[in-house]
Amino acid sequence: MLISGCIITVLIFVEVMLRYVLGSPLFGVEELIVLIAMWIYFIGASYGAYERSHIKAELIHTLVKSPKKAALVHSMTSGITFILSLVMVSWTYPFFIWSITKGGTSQALLLPMYYSQSAIFIGAILMSLYFFTEFVDHILQFLGKKSYFERLN
Repeated sequence: MLISGCIITVLIFVEVMLRYVLGSPLFGVEELIVLIAMWIYFIGASYGAYERSHIKAELIHTLVKSPKKAALVHSMTSGITFILSLVMVSWTYPFFIWSITKGGTSQALLLPMYYSQSAIFIGAILMSLYFFTEFVDHILQFLGKKSYFERLN
C-alpha cells in the first residue's frame, strides 16, 4: 500500500508539472491512478479488517459491565459484520464475472477494466475472511477460551 501510494503521488506530481508547467499533459495517467487507487482502497479496507482497526462505534463498555455479556454482544456484532461481508461478496462476484465476460477496456490506455474492478471482489473476500476470524475469536472469548491470536503468541 505504501509503494502504491508513492507511485500515485509521483504520477500526480508528474501530471501537474507536465500539464501546468510545460503545457503538455501525460496521456492516460488518470487511468493508471484510478487502477492503483482501487487496489489501495480495497486492500486497505481488508487490512483494516485484518488489524481490527476498522471504524467502530462502540458504547457497549458503558452499558454492559459483565465481561461475559460484553463478549456475547461482541460475538453477535462480529457475526452480523461477517454476514454482511458475505453479502458484499455475493454482490461483487457477479460484477467481477460481468467485467471479465464483457471485456471492457479503459478509454485511453485500453487496459481491461477487470484489473481495477477485481479489487472490489478480492477486497470483499479478504474482509470476509478477517471478519470470520474476528467472529471466531469473539465466540471463543464468550466461551471463556483464549482467542486465536492469543494462542499464537
